Amino acid sequence: MDALKKFISKYAAGDVIYKKGDIQTDFFIINKGKVQLKNDGQGVILATLGKGDFFGEESLNNEQNAIYTVEVIEDSFLIKIPYVALTEMLKQTPDIALKILKKLSEKHIKIQSVLLEMSAAPAPADKEKPGAKEMKKEDSTSEKIGGEIKAYLIIQRSNRLVQLTKTQTFLGRRDYTTGFVPDIDLTDEDEEKYISRKHSKIQYKDGKFYLSEEPGAINGTFLNGNKLQTGVKHELHAEDEITLCHLNIIFKV
Repeated sequence: MDALKKFISKYAAGDVIYKKGDIQTDFFIINKGKVQLKNDGQGVILATLGKGDFFGEESLNNEQNAIYTVEVIEDSFLIKIPYVALTEMLKQTPDIALKILKKLSEKHIKIQSVLLEMSAAPAPADKEKPGAKEMKKEDSTSEKIGGEIKAYLIIQRSNRLVQLTKTQTFLGRRDYTTGFVPDIDLTDEDEEKYISRKHSKIQYKDGKFYLSEEPGAINGTFLNGNKLQTGVKHELHAEDEITLCHLNIIFKV
């Protein structure tokens, strides 16, 4: 980061970094804030990127036109690296090159998903607002827990208290592309973006609460310091400490 500080620039919400079709000569890393990648033709939002994400990979090809418009949606600090500096950095630090490739792969998978959805025949309502997606809770038939049952989670990083009100509760991080929001959204507490979109689940059955890790979760789910196996339920007791990657949560009844 010390070597990259000289490349940091500040952008305000509403700024357009570059437009689709512009000659692209710089590579960008988001140090703080959020941007959206848009298809100018219809204004479709292809992806929303946040801290740690990359864009501007067209700069790796000489005289390459930008393939989408990039607009700032939240005041941001961006690391703007010219092509020459980037290639030298990648030669000296192969690990950075690998991280960039992984991040770019994730981004392109998101964009491809949006484009595939667009290729399907949209309903009339969808035509009015192409690409517009509101954040939505996971579609679930989970029943409500009876009012006499009082159980809470205390998220220690923010000291936020959340009551458990359903028989099935997902914990994780929101997905700006698909619109998925878990029952307990830990996006704000998980600034490092280590927690998976649908990371773990708390179930209420036969008068007891159980914790399990969801398939596909990475970086681990821990109960009182013990790592859980994916899909295996563990009974929760008062004052138990749940850890999702690095985020500590206390279970209260």
